[in-house]
This record gives sequence, structure tokens and C-alpha cells, in this order.
Amino acid sequence: MGLILCESVMAKNPFHIDVLSLDIYSYEELCYIIFENPILITEGIVSETLIDFLRNELGLGALADILRRKMSTGTDDEDILVYIIDSSGLYNNAESIIFRNVMGKIKKMAIWEVTKQRADYMFYIGKYELAKKYYIEILEMDTKADDSFTGSVHHNLGVAYANLFLYDEAFEALKKSYELTNDEAILMEIYFLKRIFASSDEGKDEDQMSELLKPELIGEAKKTFDIALEGVGESEMIKKIESIFAEENKNEKKKLIGEYIATLKADYRNMK
Repeated sequence: MGLILCESVMAKNPFHIDVLSLDIYSYEELCYIIFENPILITEGIVSETLIDFLRNELGLGALADILRRKMSTGTDDEDILVYIIDSSGLYNNAESIIFRNVMGKIKKMAIWEVTKQRADYMFYIGKYELAKKYYIEILEMDTKADDSFTGSVHHNLGVAYANLFLYDEAFEALKKSYELTNDEAILMEIYFLKRIFASSDEGKDEDQMSELLKPELIGEAKKTFDIALEGVGESEMIKKIESIFAEENKNEKKKLIGEYIATLKADYRNMK
């Protein structure tokens, strides 16, 4: 798909897509977001709010009427989104077919499978708080998923917790994942977690690790962790911190520290 030229009609009051934290001001933007984010956009976008936006903000009364009729007759959200794309004239036949096929696959997926894809995407872009919310929703569903799927949800939830610095929750989620999958790679991750977030009760930590890991696996995990730690010491982030504290000018050092803390805060806010 190339560039999409937006028409002159721009909304004064945008349509907000919560899952993407995005405001939409034109019909072309709406179609682009739908086409590019099918797995995310199926969550609640088809609504009376969308109908009102099309009619009152963009002057698309005819389209709004058709969509309302489809909603009232129980047409699936996926099919309504396909109709929006087909009606836009922005996509050629091949692109429309691709979108139809994608939406067809989503319709056949169980709700927990769709939710996991949303969660995985949010994790991928660093929205750990939102990813956590989706993973927990899956675990609260009455699913018919096998242990492999449920174990992967617990695993990803554990990693999300770790990125949010919630150590105890991360440990429990990863432990549950191992119980369901028996994947020894998870034990390595638990060992890393224990080393990174070492508690004041080292004896308790060691006891928990001995219960989970065989002696030979602990040795392998320790070696791998130490190698990784050496790499961290040579990382750009560590070099940046060292350069800040090597600065002799107090005012300049204070300025650099402030800028670095601001960067960390921005990164943390992006997790949510």
C-alpha cells in the first residue's frame, strides 16, 4: 500500500481508539488503522460512537445508516469492518481480498486466541501494563485451551511482570508456566529473575532454586548469567551512566542526570 491522500473533511472531535491510544480525524485515517491493525481493531471499535463520528463529524450519513442497520441485524464486527474497507475505494481488489482473508481467520479464532495476539503485540511494543491486563483476562476465561497455550500465557505474563519490576508476581507466573509445560528454558529464566531481583533472604532464594533446578542446570544457568552480565557492563547504557558520573562540572552533571532520569521516566510511562 502506498500513500493515502486524506480529503478535506477533518473532524473537530476525533474518534478515539482506546486500545491504540489514538485519535482519528478523517475517514482515510480510520480505514488505514483498520486495515493495518486487524487483530487490535476488532475490540469494540464497531459501536454507536463510531456511527456518530461518521455521521456528525465526517458527514458520511449514508455509510452510518448502512452500518447501523448491519449492527441492528447482528452482523459480525469483522464483516462490518470489511464493509468499511470495501466501501472506501482506498484499496485495490487484491488488498481487499487480503483483508477479507485476515478477518475471516480472526472470526474462526477463539476469543482467548485473539486476546493473546493482542497481548503479545502490546508486549512487543513495550506496553507491558496493557499486555498484563490482556494475559490476566485470558487466564480468567473459561477456555478449552491446552496446557501448552495456557503455559505460554503464564510465561508471557511473567515476563511482563518482570518488565514492570513486579518480582514476586513474575516468579509465580513463570513457575506456573513451567508446571504446565515442563520447559527447562523457563527454569533458566527463573534463575535469571532470582539473580536480578535477589531478595534479602538469600537462603530462601537458594532453596527455591534447588527445588526447581537440577544441580547441573544451576551451573549452566550461572555461567550463562555471568556472561550476560559481562555484556551488560559493556553496554551503551552503562557507558552512558559512567560518562555522566565522570563529568567534573557539577552543573553539567546535574543537567545530564536530569535528562537521563527524564528518559527513564518516559520509557516507564510507555510500558503502561
